[in-house]
Amino acid sequence: MRKHGSHWSQGDREGYQRSNYYEGPHTSHSSRGGRTREEVVTPPLPEHAATGSQMATSLDFKTYVDQACRAAEEFVNIYYETMDKRRRALTRLYLDQATLIWNGNVVSGLDALNNFFDTLPSSEFQVNMLDCQPVHEQATQSQTTVLIVTSGTVKFDGNKQHFFNQNFLLTAQSTPNNTVWKIASDCFRFQDWSSS
Repeated sequence: MRKHGSHWSQGDREGYQRSNYYEGPHTSHSSRGGRTREEVVTPPLPEHAATGSQMATSLDFKTYVDQACRAAEEFVNIYYETMDKRRRALTRLYLDQATLIWNGNVVSGLDALNNFFDTLPSSEFQVNMLDCQPVHEQATQSQTTVLIVTSGTVKFDGNKQHFFNQNFLLTAQSTPNNTVWKIASDCFRFQDWSSS
């Protein structure tokens, strides 16, 4: 399981830093070149190994998993910072036809998402755990997809703090030079309903 922030063990941190075959994701801090701060951009995803050997496939898959997890970590940082500080820009992280399920209530499409996020009080999210994994291409019709699961606490203005769990399906929008990750599906749940 990938851990977020300061909750990494020394072994996790060293393993993450030891990877020298990947430069890591980055975010654009300006709107030049068509990108905004609210995008998760990574190098192109690796092609599947040309040979059928298990070793080549295994190395290719490890690289794929590592890159997907780094993109997920970068995404989580951007998502919750944007939710807390620049909420009007949050829908830039979503596909045009994305779906959000917020405590059982369905919201679909960018206009509906904008309206929904405008109704939420200001927030302070603290992510305690992050887990991610690539979704097998047979399940997504060969669309590169990553499942991200987060949990932590959130305090909305005027309300008490709640524990939450959130699941994202991110899809890769690839070009020859980079990959931009967008939310296809988002499911948010408070985890302490009985004490509400």
